[in-house]
Amino acid sequence: MRKYSAKLFAATICALLGYLNIAESAFAASSGWNTHYSYNQVTSIAETPDRIAGATRLGLLIVEKADNSIRSLTKINGLSDYFISALAYNPYDNSLLVGYENGNIDILRNGKTDNINTLKIKQLDSDKKIIDFLPLGDIVLVATGFGILELDPEKLEIRSTYYIGNDAADLKVNRLAVDSEYIYAATAAGLKRVAVDSPTRHLYESWEHISATSNEYCDLCKFAGGIVAARGNRGASNILEFILPDGTTQNIATIAGFYRLWCNDEKLLVTANAGIRIYNTSLTQLETYGNPIIAGIQQSAAYRDALISGDGILWAAHNTLAILCNKELNTWNSYLPEGPASNMTHHVRFAGDKLWVVPGSTTSAWNNAQRAPVISVLGNKGWSILNTASSPLLTGATDLLHITANPKNPDNVFISSWGSGVFEVDASGDAPQVVRHHFTSDNGFQNIFANATRYVRVASTAFDKNNVLWMPNSQVPNGLVAYFQTDDSYKRYSYGAIAYVFTLTHFMQASNGDMWSAVVRQGAQSESGIPVSTVGLFIWNDNGTPKDDRDDYYRSVVPVAYDRDSRNKGHIELWDEEGVVISNKITAIAEDQNGFIWIGTDNGVVVQYRPQSIFTTEKPVFSKIKIARNDGTQTADYLLDGKVITAITVDPANRKWIGTEGSGVYLVSADGSRQIEAFNTTNSPLPSDYINAITIDENTGEVYFATGEGLISFTGNATKGSPTYSNIYAYPNPVRPEYRGRITITGLVAGSTVKISDAAGRIVYETTSVGGQAYWDGRNLWGDEVKSGIYLIFVANEDGSMSGVTKIAVVR
Repeated sequence: MRKYSAKLFAATICALLGYLNIAESAFAASSGWNTHYSYNQVTSIAETPDRIAGATRLGLLIVEKADNSIRSLTKINGLSDYFISALAYNPYDNSLLVGYENGNIDILRNGKTDNINTLKIKQLDSDKKIIDFLPLGDIVLVATGFGILELDPEKLEIRSTYYIGNDAADLKVNRLAVDSEYIYAATAAGLKRVAVDSPTRHLYESWEHISATSNEYCDLCKFAGGIVAARGNRGASNILEFILPDGTTQNIATIAGFYRLWCNDEKLLVTANAGIRIYNTSLTQLETYGNPIIAGIQQSAAYRDALISGDGILWAAHNTLAILCNKELNTWNSYLPEGPASNMTHHVRFAGDKLWVVPGSTTSAWNNAQRAPVISVLGNKGWSILNTASSPLLTGATDLLHITANPKNPDNVFISSWGSGVFEVDASGDAPQVVRHHFTSDNGFQNIFANATRYVRVASTAFDKNNVLWMPNSQVPNGLVAYFQTDDSYKRYSYGAIAYVFTLTHFMQASNGDMWSAVVRQGAQSESGIPVSTVGLFIWNDNGTPKDDRDDYYRSVVPVAYDRDSRNKGHIELWDEEGVVISNKITAIAEDQNGFIWIGTDNGVVVQYRPQSIFTTEKPVFSKIKIARNDGTQTADYLLDGKVITAITVDPANRKWIGTEGSGVYLVSADGSRQIEAFNTTNSPLPSDYINAITIDENTGEVYFATGEGLISFTGNATKGSPTYSNIYAYPNPVRPEYRGRITITGLVAGSTVKISDAAGRIVYETTSVGGQAYWDGRNLWGDEVKSGIYLIFVANEDGSMSGVTKIAVVR
């Protein structure tokens, strides 16, 4: 946790409440999941008697006033959903109200989460986003994108819906307020009010229009005998108005980048991106808080909300620094848990003992998404963030797309960018450092435009078995660059099939030495003469002489008529058994432990089972895997047929984790014929069904899923196998009476046969290891719990040439 103070004011020390002590997950399927989210963008804050709560898109940050500790609540450990859009404290029942973009509502109280999903599941064309809460005695009014809900938090039900637009039309309500006489609403069509005690407040006719215009008002606050309202859109320039009960309106100020109002009996807080203004009841500005100073360093202002707590302390929500607590003018403490720099995770790679994350991206047309150049690294000491401040070599770069670790030195990592070549990072010290920028003609690269900068576009990179780093150079004649670390030299390669291509992606060297990649071609037909729409495979081999390209050979999707290069060994497409092209839009490539090449496309998965003959077979067959329906018929379906595949990663048990565009992630058996897991946003804590990349920590089996909404991991059960059985053991050991989880046998050779017997030699259980681990549920072959005793575990590899034994005690 980044916390820039050892102590907050002693006046904040209070007794802890129980309603947020949520240790058990509200999401039953979350077991085995871990989040790796960034919580730096806090959009709103709320105060409870003992805590300050801050809302981010993916969860809540909770600051305990008593000890200044901070923790997070997400869909894994207390919330029912993602994408928080509203937050408020309800003093009536001492609860925290959480609203979501999809209409879902959580009430956190009494140590648990109550969920009201009535609006979420309702078929409705209107905007169901929860925007604001107004506690009102034993009910809560809820502002939404279409009107107002009257919520009964005790019965967990929606009592009524107020459609307050003209003729009961949908009307977006941005903020609610109340005094002794009226309920006020800031709406997309002006300010409205209704008598608090009106029996017909659910009818639009009862709502009186009180603003001089019907423009959008994004906020309001009851203050100093009148209404303070912000006319405009949130985040844009707003006119701050003071409206008296007789309708008299006074303009207070024009606020650029306005976000939020807050008030108590004495002070009005106006939060804008650039600062926080505090006014007294005479509407005289008392103070302004600009760029925050944290630990002696001035940061940029990016405020989103602010409040003054009951003990007189100023708190703020910040768009990059999470929750801020003011010490003195413009000097703050920041409360931010450790995590990656961004929840936009485009690519992720586990290398050695570190997890690497980059947020870059491109548009569907392969233009720059203009994402800041940031590298997040998770190591044994926590997260390290490399940005332009800590790594000046990143200055001017955008869209870091791909991570490749040196197989001979996993702390030597290369990050490719869409415009700025390749960055080399050294992670061998206490903190990773960007040590080199491979970018210029001296590094073998060419710029797309001779008189422009930042057009050295590299989509991905790959090392070969000789430790040569291959780097595509997009849209230039020499479409490939090799970097030889042994003598620090570079070489450009020109093949007709990839000259001027938009990019080469999904680099991979197969175990037989062939390099596989996918071609995405741009519209420069006049430069290359190759049809614009030509996309597909490019497979080449340097023939063991990477510095001499004369004896290289390759196959590509480009017809031979367009590429007369003597090294061209022929046209290739993804042909099925009938010679029909399955698809040429290739989105992922991986080699499994059998040497088979698995290819993701925009139409499911295909497999090349004979890659060693790819250059000798005129029309090699790419197979789609058939999966029997097991419904009593002979009907079968193709594996993930019709789905856009985004990632394929092979785990230590040779199973395949397959990411998709819009359908989540799947785990299938080694041959792909059996689905083992299927995770999506409905049945798991995944924050998005669009999976950008997948990587595995083979030492622990943890599987990481990169999405555009955040990074999350699942505790898989496949670990890298051991070469021998010298370190075999089982845990927990002993198995105590209260333990009901699975028992793990680890330190195994991959694919081991495991037999468990009692002291008399009777086999009670047998299985096969998943990679380097096997699991036992403590039951015998008939499903009954085994009795107390010592049990022997016998293991052997597939051919029986190695074996081992260990034992475990079971206490019932």
